[in-house]
Amino acid sequence: ILRSQVKEIPEEFYIKNSDAIFRFIYFRVRDREEAKDLLQDTFMKVWRYVSEGHTIDNAKAFLYQTARNLIIERSRKRTNSSLDELREHGFEIGSDERPRLEHVMDANIVLTMVDKLDEKYREPVLLRYVDGFSPKEIANILDESTNVISVRIHRGIRLLKTLMKRGEQ
Repeated sequence: ILRSQVKEIPEEFYIKNSDAIFRFIYFRVRDREEAKDLLQDTFMKVWRYVSEGHTIDNAKAFLYQTARNLIIERSRKRTNSSLDELREHGFEIGSDERPRLEHVMDANIVLTMVDKLDEKYREPVLLRYVDGFSPKEIANILDESTNVISVRIHRGIRLLKTLMKRGEQ
C-alpha cells in the first residue's frame, strides 16, 4: 500500500480483505460484535499508519499482524473475561446458511481442543487450517522463519491428535 493509494482505493482494499480478517479475528475472540469492532480498529490503524507517510511491503501480512496485535491488546485489557464466558454468549457461524447440528458440535469440539494448545502452536494451526495460509505467509504474519512455522504446525497437529485420542474436552 502506498500513501497515494489510501485515498484512491481504501474501499477496494477493505472489500478484498475484510472477510478474511473478520474470520481471523472471530475465531480468536468468538464474539461477533467484538470481532466487528476489532475489524474496524484494524483497518483504521492501517489507514492511519499509511496516511502518516509510512509504506508497507507486504500489506496482507501487515494487516494480519495489526489485527493480531489488537486482539492481544484487547485480551490484556479484559482480564476478567474468560473463554468460557465468551462461549456462554453463543458461537455464531459467519454464514447465513444454518449448519447441521453435528457439524457445529464437531467444530466446537475441535475448537475446544485447539484452545488447549500452547499459543505458539495454536496461532499457526489456526492460520493454516482456518484461514488457509501457507507456512510462508504465516511466517510473514508472525515474523518467524518458514521452517519454525512448519515445525509448529506439525507439532500442533500432533498434539491435537493426542488430545483427541485421549478424548479431552
